[in-house]
Amino acid sequence: MSWRESWEMYVEQNGGALFKDLARYGIRKPKGWDQACEGKDHISHQTFAVFYNYNAAAPIHTWVPTEEEMGWLSEKYPETFDKYYRPRWDYWREQAAKGNRFYNKTLPMLCTTCQIPMIFTEPGDATKICYRESDYLGDKYHFCSDHCKEIFDNEPEKFVQSWLPPQQVYQGNCFKPDADPTKEGFDPLMALLDYYNLNVGRDNFDFEGSEDQKNFAAWRGEVLQGEAK
Repeated sequence: MSWRESWEMYVEQNGGALFKDLARYGIRKPKGWDQACEGKDHISHQTFAVFYNYNAAAPIHTWVPTEEEMGWLSEKYPETFDKYYRPRWDYWREQAAKGNRFYNKTLPMLCTTCQIPMIFTEPGDATKICYRESDYLGDKYHFCSDHCKEIFDNEPEKFVQSWLPPQQVYQGNCFKPDADPTKEGFDPLMALLDYYNLNVGRDNFDFEGSEDQKNFAAWRGEVLQGEAK
């Protein structure tokens, strides 16, 4: 089942029916309902694309969807996948084949309110990142949507206390005590992954060639390319 199908079943159909029943008590659908329903065609594609770009800096494995997988995605998302998302996967596959696999080793900006990376797009425009900001007591705060900005603006003191990992990392608060950022050749990403006790090369990077891939193949009785049966 695709994200779109699950959203339509569990949220739009079941949730919509519930709110219809509750309308007699004055209970309405929450703000952002329509925008969230629009996002069913985009959010899973945008999220996985970010995972693909950041799998050097996080304990996850990703891969470029196969032609079979992209065919399935095209069928499930006929209005959006081929138009917005297939071209980028085709490009990333071409680049990886040329030895130009790109890993984003910086950290994403987080929404101050929901603390989710600001990777999602404007309602009605899947080509533009949704970005909002507010000033409070001389500092600037960033948000992923009008709704998160509104929540912050209504109760800023609650959210200015949030512990956002990227800011903490860049302030040097996520390194082990013996880490020396002034040392020549210091790699802040490697120091951060060491702080998280992440085993670089085993816990991250691409799924192809990973220990996870080998384990899944063994469980499924598959033979990986280059291996004898």
